Amino acid sequence: MKKSALLFSGAALLILAVSCDSKSRLSGEMQGVWGGTPESISDTGASQATLVRLMEFNRTGNSSEGTVTMTALITVENTMQPNDTVAASPMAITASGTATITGAYQAIDDDEIVITLEASSLSVSVDPEGVKLSYNLPAQTAPDVEKIKAPAMMLASQQITRAAQNTFYTLTKLDDIKINNNLMSCEINDRDMTFRRQSAK
Repeated sequence: MKKSALLFSGAALLILAVSCDSKSRLSGEMQGVWGGTPESISDTGASQATLVRLMEFNRTGNSSEGTVTMTALITVENTMQPNDTVAASPMAITASGTATITGAYQAIDDDEIVITLEASSLSVSVDPEGVKLSYNLPAQTAPDVEKIKAPAMMLASQQITRAAQNTFYTLTKLDDIKINNNLMSCEINDRDMTFRRQSAK
């Protein structure tokens, strides 16, 4: 009986060691910066919106956990309908911004990590020079159109912030992770995603 108990205890310790090793291995493979492909997003208030994700993982020592920095490169496009004051034809207003948030991650299986992001660390920036107005108007009307750049940027900032919050605040884990050299596939909120390593481990 004592021998059986010792064998069971030994097997349990072996399983635990293998589990810890697989989690640590995944954490190590995740290290570096990963870039995603363009995604169409909704619920931003914009006519169209897209984002590209960047994820940077930095492992703590040889453990199964570490810090993570998430970045979203977001572009929004709005359409302004004709009116008597500014435009006699539809106008497209495009703006781009960068949103960044930091937090921590922990591998809990050989193909899954949980992510805890700090909402207070969210930072959003919009380049004023990146606000583009596309219109077909006589040259004399153009100066009036330029007056809407400031409010257009304010609107874009709100939409980009909303897009970032929708993206980051619902992200709690990466599941079904598979890494093959510099390519990674995983599930985020039940969506299949693909990333390419942007920098070495």
